Amino acid sequence: MDPLLTRLRSRMDPSAPTPVYRQVVDAIWEEVIVGDLPAGHRLPTARQLSVGLSVNPRSAQRIYRELERLGVAITRPGEGTFVGLAPASREERQRRRQLAELAARAVEEAAAHGFEVDDLLEEIREHRTPHRDTDP
Repeated sequence: MDPLLTRLRSRMDPSAPTPVYRQVVDAIWEEVIVGDLPAGHRLPTARQLSVGLSVNPRSAQRIYRELERLGVAITRPGEGTFVGLAPASREERQRRRQLAELAARAVEEAAAHGFEVDDLLEEIREHRTPHRDTDP
């Protein structure tokens, strides 16, 4: 198995409140920041990521989309996905940090009311539906 996939797999915790895709994004981000993944390093394909980490193929694609958005990865059609050269802006890092804090507060608040993370995720999914039924 690819050494990166082995490292990522060892850091995944499916029982953690943080979604697995986010754990992987954060782990890759950290590897880039500390220099374990240098600029230009070819990342596994989305399929290899999906199989190697036992995640849904859509999650693997989401991981790479998020890494691209953060400036951590660049996908070149026909060539693959590589560690990007452009670091995320200070504003983007701050925005991501604020979102992580908001999510942590939401999880804590839900737990204080006796709800699990899955309950919170289901409610969030309901908010993505355009014509949500507001009756309990």
